[in-house]
Amino acid sequence: MITLKCIEIYKKYGGNEDGFLRCATSEERLLLNYSCWILLDEFVQDLIIVKRGLASGSFIKSLDERLGESCDDEATIHALMIMVDQFI
Repeated sequence: MITLKCIEIYKKYGGNEDGFLRCATSEERLLLNYSCWILLDEFVQDLIIVKRGLASGSFIKSLDERLGESCDDEATIHALMIMVDQFI
């Protein structure tokens, strides 16, 4: 489950998996495991596609459903979208 804390850690490392793997604290590794990191990577890529206007309606609908299933609440989804805006 993606939480605000997961997004905070992901942002700290700028989405750089190598940096996370080399420098993350044990607490950060407990809060943000590898599968969650990969899921965040996928959401970032998918949201960039949407924000650039390259996504179909069905892609957007599927993404919204996956975000709802994978994030703990609306605040987390909102934080993820803000983070993506900062990345592009």
